[in-house]
Amino acid sequence: MVPTDVEAQMQALFRKLHQHPELADEEHWTTQQIKSVLADLHITVQDYGLNTGVVAEIVGDAQGPTVALRADIDALPLQEETDLPYKSQIDGVAHSCGHDFHTTALLGAAAMLQAEHDQLPGKVRLLFEPGEERHTGAKAMIKVGVLQDVKAIFGMHNMPQIPVGTVGVKVGKLMASNDNFQVTIKGRGSHAAMPHTGRDPLVATSAIVLMLQTIVSRNIDPAERVVLTVGQITGGHANNVIPDDCFFRGTIRCFSSESRALAKQRFNELVSQTALAYGQTADIEWDQGPAPVNNDAEVTELVSQQAKQFMTVAPAKPTNADDDFASFEEHVPGCYAFMGSKGNATLHHSDFIADPAGLKYAAKLHETVAKALLKREVER
Repeated sequence: MVPTDVEAQMQALFRKLHQHPELADEEHWTTQQIKSVLADLHITVQDYGLNTGVVAEIVGDAQGPTVALRADIDALPLQEETDLPYKSQIDGVAHSCGHDFHTTALLGAAAMLQAEHDQLPGKVRLLFEPGEERHTGAKAMIKVGVLQDVKAIFGMHNMPQIPVGTVGVKVGKLMASNDNFQVTIKGRGSHAAMPHTGRDPLVATSAIVLMLQTIVSRNIDPAERVVLTVGQITGGHANNVIPDDCFFRGTIRCFSSESRALAKQRFNELVSQTALAYGQTADIEWDQGPAPVNNDAEVTELVSQQAKQFMTVAPAKPTNADDDFASFEEHVPGCYAFMGSKGNATLHHSDFIADPAGLKYAAKLHETVAKALLKREVER
């Protein structure tokens, strides 16, 4: 499936990357490691002026079509709680989403594709995307033109609920859109024993958080998949002081543009008007993240057919998690697949583990899909 030397190099690289995680848009060490591996493979790195992240190209027929393979490279602000001998050496930062798995697999595929580059009927562009966890990477890459001339794109995410050797694929919408919000409720502080002299933002915030739950339960069609979560509330500093303000933030996940627009509208209405009812004001910051991952039917069928040659293919279950691979798919047809990585915990957990035994399957799928996409384009 994968040459012995390539698999050994992937295993070593995976452990190395796992020990040195870097946060979104700060992946300077990781970027240099990727460039070093590509240099050893004699693969040309292309300069798009990115601060972090790497774009490279494997060239066969220079006059042929171009297809793209993508991996994300950033880590999460979590303290790793595993017993792995290669656990994170960076305090408070961990590859608890498995982007080290993605990076390693794409570099393994790059080694195999480069070994046969003179047989390729076109070019394979490698996108090592920074800042996925902050939704900055895909936007930045698209802005500088990394999708120019690209006919199709393929990417994958490791999935610890799926066994190693199995890949989940699905035509259409696979992952949700993501909009993040930050709200500051501004009241007026007072002595805790004299609340009538102030305007309590903690009480107002509590009411707002409860009211927001009615968006999904009373405004959205029950047939739709929508999740609204407040993940952080910060306010006050003493038991006997009512503060001047209170801060909360969270996320909204949707699968349709209609639900996404309605959820945002009702969010703004409920927050502003509830704050007003309590005699306060609300400052709302809205971060519009990626649209839903929406897989192209033809490309997804091609991925499925390639995977069936050496692994098990299963229907992928849609998830309310998001991925800015969706931003690439808004410009070119693509497929995002879920690669089995076993594991004892789900993504974004401190004890998350991606089984490196799955790397050979991931690298092989990248390789075969790239060649099949090029062949498809040539035959059109």
